[in-house]
Amino acid sequence: MRVWFFSILLFNCISNNAFILLHAGEISRNQYLELVESSPKLIDFQGDYTKGEIQIVIDPQEMAVIEKETARDVGIVMRDKYWLWVNDACIFPNGAKGVYGRILWAKSLEGVAGVAVMPVTADGKVILNCNFRHATRSWEIELPRGCINVGEGPEAAARRETVEETGMLVSDLVCLGKMPPDTGLTNTIVPIYMARVIGKQDSQTEDSEAIEEILCLTIAEIKQAFLKGHYEHKIRGVQQQIPFRDPFLAYAILIYESKQANIQ
Repeated sequence: MRVWFFSILLFNCISNNAFILLHAGEISRNQYLELVESSPKLIDFQGDYTKGEIQIVIDPQEMAVIEKETARDVGIVMRDKYWLWVNDACIFPNGAKGVYGRILWAKSLEGVAGVAVMPVTADGKVILNCNFRHATRSWEIELPRGCINVGEGPEAAARRETVEETGMLVSDLVCLGKMPPDTGLTNTIVPIYMARVIGKQDSQTEDSEAIEEILCLTIAEIKQAFLKGHYEHKIRGVQQQIPFRDPFLAYAILIYESKQANIQ
């Protein structure tokens, strides 16, 4: 009797347009389109497949067809405070239609999401972090870097991150360029600054950071470590071969030396 009653109630509600039942895919597509409207940077450049580009489809009906044909959700797949995973409905250069996923920093919808810094001492050495990274599950030697806070400019964020992670006070920031660390997955494009070290204070690492200590290496030492793929260093008394492969550092050294050569 109770099942029959609710079946009749559901039928009447649908008949009278009292509410609309949404499939998970339709919900994610609608959320995606709402986000596109409020944050146009999500599809800053829609693309044109006839010009060899990957074109993003934003027509709701066409999105639904692509979703059905590929058996993959289109729209917002998952979102939290830091990350946004979207599956875009796309038309590829050969005219085929499909789904292409992207991982975005939530802050990237507002502008530049993060920065990296190459702090250089008066004698030309570079300050680096010996840092345990959760994603790779390994120690890494890297430039200090991090997110830009709300209302904060890139240079201010670069100074703050350097102090927090290394304790180094810096000035005379120069933007060496901007680097996308993974164009196949994320929309992240990070400005990388070179800065002059002018002082030191205690670092103030965040709870989620595992920065063991700060290294001060010459450019020659950095190049040698890149060639080897690791750097020999003790971590809590244990000698280890720490992976040396930071793309931000490699980019910064390349641009820095290229600019120095042009000046000379």
